[in-house]
Amino acid sequence: MQRLVEVGEGRTSDAIVPGRLRRARDRFVASDPGLVRLVSAARAVLAIASALGVEYLVASVTGAPPLVPMMLGAVVAMLASFGVVDATRGGQALTLCCLPLAMLAGMGVALLVDRNRLASLVTFVAVVFVAVWVRRFGMRFFVCGMGGFMGYFFALFLNLRPEMLPGVAEAVVVAIAWVLLLTLVLLPIRNDRVLRRMLRSFEARLAGLAGTVLLLADQAPGTAERARAETRLRSLLVRINESALVIDGQLGTPAAVTDDDTARTVRRTVFDAELAATALARVGPTAVTHDDGARAILTALWRGRWDTVEELADRATGATGPGPQRLAVDAAVLASARAEWTRAAGARDPGRTGEDPRNADADADAVEFAPAVQLFGGNLPGSAGTVTRLHRPPEADRPASRLSLTTRQAVQVTIATALAIAAGDALSEQRYYWAVLAAFIAFTGTATVAETVRKSAHRAVGTMIGLVGAIVLVPVLGPDVAVVLPVILVSIFGALYLFRLSYALMIFFITLMLGELYALLGSFSVDLMVLRLEETVLGGLIGCAVSVLVLPTRTRSAADEARRGLLDALAELLAATDRALRRPGPPEDLRACSRALDAALHQAMLLGRPLTRTWLGSAQDDVVRELTACTAVADHARRLARSAEGVPGTAALTGACARLAELVSSAVAGRPVPAGSCAAVVDLLVGPAGGHGPGAALAREAGLLAAELPALLEAPGLLPDPAAVGRVRGPEGGPTAATVTVVDRAGRQFDRVTTGDDGRFALRVPPGTHLLVAAPPPPPAAAGQPPTATTCRSGRGRCCRTSSSGRSRCGNGPGRSGGAAWGTADRAGAPPGRQPSRRPGMIGAWGTPASSCPTARRTGAH
Repeated sequence: MQRLVEVGEGRTSDAIVPGRLRRARDRFVASDPGLVRLVSAARAVLAIASALGVEYLVASVTGAPPLVPMMLGAVVAMLASFGVVDATRGGQALTLCCLPLAMLAGMGVALLVDRNRLASLVTFVAVVFVAVWVRRFGMRFFVCGMGGFMGYFFALFLNLRPEMLPGVAEAVVVAIAWVLLLTLVLLPIRNDRVLRRMLRSFEARLAGLAGTVLLLADQAPGTAERARAETRLRSLLVRINESALVIDGQLGTPAAVTDDDTARTVRRTVFDAELAATALARVGPTAVTHDDGARAILTALWRGRWDTVEELADRATGATGPGPQRLAVDAAVLASARAEWTRAAGARDPGRTGEDPRNADADADAVEFAPAVQLFGGNLPGSAGTVTRLHRPPEADRPASRLSLTTRQAVQVTIATALAIAAGDALSEQRYYWAVLAAFIAFTGTATVAETVRKSAHRAVGTMIGLVGAIVLVPVLGPDVAVVLPVILVSIFGALYLFRLSYALMIFFITLMLGELYALLGSFSVDLMVLRLEETVLGGLIGCAVSVLVLPTRTRSAADEARRGLLDALAELLAATDRALRRPGPPEDLRACSRALDAALHQAMLLGRPLTRTWLGSAQDDVVRELTACTAVADHARRLARSAEGVPGTAALTGACARLAELVSSAVAGRPVPAGSCAAVVDLLVGPAGGHGPGAALAREAGLLAAELPALLEAPGLLPDPAAVGRVRGPEGGPTAATVTVVDRAGRQFDRVTTGDDGRFALRVPPGTHLLVAAPPPPPAAAGQPPTATTCRSGRGRCCRTSSSGRSRCGNGPGRSGGAAWGTADRAGAPPGRQPSRRPGMIGAWGTPASSCPTARRTGAH
C-alpha cells in the first residue's frame, strides 16, 4: 500500500497520514450510500432524547410522575423516527397522526380485558394477528399495526388502569406532536441532498475499485494475497451495482431532481460509469503491469482526483497496447460521467416542500421517469415483494396459493405467539413477554424460512453477548442518571446504525441498553438477564419451529421465483433491444430495462445466498454456480443494452436478440428449452463478432450472453414441481400442434399452452387428481382429427398411465415419468363418477384417487 501512495504524485511521507484519513472517510461513505443509516440513527436518537426531555418537562408542569410518560415518549419517538418512511412530508404527517390512534386503540382493547388474565392473553394473540394481517395494505398500516401491538403490550407491561388512560393519552399526543415538529419542520429529509450523498458514495466505491485493481496488479499469480484481492474486486463490483441501483431508486423520490430529463441524465451517466468501471476492473491489472501511465490514472482515481484522471486519460489515449488504451478510454468515460452527474444533481434546488416539482409544467406527451426499484427508507427492498409474487402471481396462467404472504405470516405469528405465551409463562409469569417479543419479531422483516431462522439465531446470539456486556458494564457505571442515560442513547444509536449490517450487533446494543435501563430502575440482576436470554431463546425456537412447520415459504421456492423474475426482466430487455435494433430511437427504454434487470438480480442474490450453504455449513456448489451465472448474465445484458444504442441492426443481430428473448420467455412460461438452442445463437453471431465497429461489439456481447444462458435456462427449478412435459401426436403417429389444458374435477383451468409443430408441451400440474385435455388447433392444420398425447414427464422421475380399465399404473420408466394419467376418450375408461369429456376433438382421462397409486405421496399429482 505504501507504493500506492507514492506512485505518480511524488508525495513525501508527511502526506501519508492525510491520505489515510481520506481513505478512511471514503470507506465510511462507501459503506453507507447516502449516509442513510447514519442520518436515520442520528435522527432517531435525537428524537428519543428530545422526547424524553419534553415529556419530563410536561410531567413536571402538570405534577404527574415522569417515568411512564418518558417511557411512552421514547417508544413513540423510536417508532415514528425509524418506521415512518413515506416519500412526501404529507404522507409522513398522515402516518404520524395515525400512529397515536393505533397505540391508544391497543391500550383501549387491553383495558377491556385486563381484569381476566386468560382473556387478556387470548386477546393479545388476536391483536398480534391483526397487527400482522394489516401489513397487506402498505407501510402505513405496518407502522399502525406495530403501534397497536406496542400499545397493547405497554398496557399489560404497565398494568394500565382506566384512570391512567388520560395521562397516557396526553403523553402519546405530546410525543407525536414533538416528533412532527422535529422531523417535518426542524430536521426534514431533503431528497436532493440524499441523492448527492449517494452519488458521493458511488464515487468512493469507484475509488476503492481503482485501489483494489492496483493492489491486485502488484500481487504474484497464485498467491493467497492475489486471491483475496480478486475476491474483494468481485465484491466491489457487486457493491457498485447495488449503489447504482439505489441511486436509480432515489431519482424517483419527490424533489430529488428538478425534472425527468435531469433524472434520465443522472441514470445515463451512472449507467455508463458502472460499465466503464467493470471494464476497468477487467483490463486494469494487466494494463498497470505494462504501462506506467495506466498506473498513474488508477492512482489518481484511487485518490479521488477527478481532474487529474481526465487529464491523464487524455494524454494516454495514444498509449501502445490495447489494455492501456482501453483503460484510458474507460477512465475518460468515468471522469466525464462524474462531471455530468455532478452538474445535473446540483443544477438547481428542487425546493424545500418535499413535494415533487418535476411534472408541474411537464409536457403531457413526455414519458415520465420511472425508477427501477422502490426504496425502503433509502435502502433496497427485502424479499417480501418476490415472496408476495410467489403466492399471488400477477400472471393469470400461473396458479396462486390460497393464502397471501401477509395472511400466512399472520397465522404463523398467531400460533407462535400463543405457544410463546404458554411456554414463556411457564418459565416466568412476570417476564413471559420476552418470549412473545422474540417470536413476534422473528416474523417482522422476513419472508422465508431461512430468513426467519437466521433472524432468530442472530437474536439469541446478540442477546447472549449483550448479557455478558451488561453484566460487566452495569456495576462499573452504577445507577447515576447522568452517566447511564448517555450510554443508553449511544446504545440506541449503535443498534439502529448497525441494524442493516448485523442484526446480532443490533440486539447486543439493545440488550446492553436494557441492562442499563434496569439499573436505573433498581431492578438489575444477573438472574434477570439470564432469564431474558432463556425467554428469548425459547421464543426464537418457537418462531423457527412454526416457520418450518406451519404454512412455510420455502427458501428454494422463493429463490426459484426470484430467478424467474430475473429471466422475465432479461426477456423484456432482449425484446427491447430487438425493437431498438429494428427501429433505432431514444435509448432510455434500454437503460430502464437494464436497471429493472439489476433490481431482479438483487432479489435473486438476496434469496439465493442462504442456499449457498447447507444447514451443516458445507458449500452448495450448484447454487454458487447458478448465482455466478446470474451475475454474468446481468453484466453481459447491461453491456448488450449499451452497445445497442444507435446501432443499425443486421439480420443476424436482430435474429439473435429475438431468438434469445423467445428462449428466455419460454423458460419463464414453463416450456422446456431444447438443448443446444443457445449454442445455435452463438454460432449465428460468430461471423458478425469477428468484425469491427459497434455492430461487432454488440454481436460479441450477445454471444457472451448466449453462452452464459444455458446455466440458467437448463437449471432445475423453473417449473414448479410437479410439471407435466410431453408431446402430442396425431392419428398417424407423428407430432402435431395442439392446445393442451389442465383442469381439475370442478372444471377449473390451472394451466394452458399451445404446442409448436413438434407437439412438445410443458404444463404446471398442482397436487391432486386432474384432467389433461388436448384440443386440435383451428382447421386446416388439424383437419378435424383429434390429437393424442402419448407421454408425460415430471421432475420426480415417476410415470402414471391409464389402461382401458381406468386404473393407473405407476413406476419408473426410461424417458418417462409423470404426474398425470393419459389415454383417449374413445377407449380409456374412468373411475365411477368421473367420466371424461366426450366432446369431439378432446381427449383425456381422470387419474385414479391418490390412495390407489403407490407413488402418490412422492409425485404429488396424478
